[in-house]
Order: sequence, then structure tokens, then C-alpha cells
Amino acid sequence: MKKLIVILIVSVLCLYNANAQFFKGFVSLGFNVSQIDGDEVYGFKKLGYLTGIGAMLPLSRNNLNGGLQVSMEINISQRGAKESTANDPFVYKANLDYVDIPFMLHYIDTKGGITLGAGIMYSRLFHSKETWTLPDTLIWGMDRPTTTKAKFLKNDLSIVGDFRFTVWKNFKLDVRYQYSLLPIRKDFEYNNSYQPTDANNYRTWKRDYKNNWLSVKLIYMINEEQEQVYTKRKVNYR
Repeated sequence: MKKLIVILIVSVLCLYNANAQFFKGFVSLGFNVSQIDGDEVYGFKKLGYLTGIGAMLPLSRNNLNGGLQVSMEINISQRGAKESTANDPFVYKANLDYVDIPFMLHYIDTKGGITLGAGIMYSRLFHSKETWTLPDTLIWGMDRPTTTKAKFLKNDLSIVGDFRFTVWKNFKLDVRYQYSLLPIRKDFEYNNSYQPTDANNYRTWKRDYKNNWLSVKLIYMINEEQEQVYTKRKVNYR
């Protein structure tokens, strides 16, 4: 996994250096707020880190800072889920660390300084930590996992949509939404805390897990030229 990250970073940098007059490089730093759909826990309560590098290529060489542009990024990010309240006997935490590689198509409105983007993202899980805290005494009717030893799948494929605007000079703020197209855990089984021998009340069901998260990050464009705005002044001649 470390070799893959190094190869991707070197590839982006080499591609950027070879086409520096057209490519725009950028670095980013921000955070994720996330939940996992299917884990019986609700709400974007998990806060995780986000950082990365990328390159953007205009599709028209006559309009380097506007119009349609494509980009590729290499990000390291954390997402997952969290449920922990004083009155709830069920506590759940999941930290999932990924290498994310989004491929995006952007439209940049140079007059308004707004960028809209959509694309697809491949992610590779390189570390996970999951904590279940369940009451020792069964609470009838309470959703409860049948096992807590199932592993997360290594690969994730997501759809991406984002909104970006200029904050100051080459600094931009990006808000991005992502959702898994494929399960990150399949057929995870729950029961309703009745004893399996109680055929009249015991129920089980299975859920697929999917990542569902929102990202907010600050982007610095390395070589994007800023358009100069000139104010016309009326000159009186005597």
C-alpha cells in the first residue's frame, strides 16, 4: 500500500512538471463528517482528518482558469461512525482510514469565482478500528449485532459532487459530498436481543454497510494565475 501511494504521488508530480504550462497543482487540508449507512447508528457524528494533493487540467488551452476542467487527487482521509450517549447502553465507534483517488470533472465560472464538480472516487482501506460496547444483560427489542468480528472490505467506490469558491487569491474552500456505490461490508447480521430458542420473538436481519460523508477542505492552487480587475477612472483635463 505504501508503494502504491508513492507511485501515485510521483506520477502526479511528474505529469504536472511535464505540463506545467497547462496543469494547475494544488494541496488541500480539511476534515470529514461521516456516518456508515447500515450500522443501526444514525447521524453525521464521526469527525475525521483529510489531506492531499492533486492536479487540474483545463480542457481548453484558450481558457486555462475557466470552463471545463478535469482533475485527479490523492487524499488520505478518515471516516466512519460514532454513537455514544449517556443514556444509551449501545456504544459504537468505527475509524476507517483510506487512500482516496477521486477523478473529477469541473466547471469553473470565472466571473463568480464558483466551481461545480462531479466524479467518481476509488478508495483503499489501509487501517480500521471498530469498538462495540454492548450491555451484558440482553434488552429485549434492542438491535444487537450477532457477531462483532466481521471485517470491512478493502475497496470502496463512491460518487462525488462538490462546490468550491475562492476565499482569497489562490485559496479556495471546497465542500464535497461522497457516497459509496458498493458495500464496504456485506450481509452484517443483527438480532433483536431475544434468545434464539424463543422462536416466536427472535428475529434476525442483514444489512450492507456503505460510507456516507461530507468533506470540507481548504485548497491552495499552486500556479493558478489571478485575473487582474481594473477600475476605470474618469479623468478631467483642464
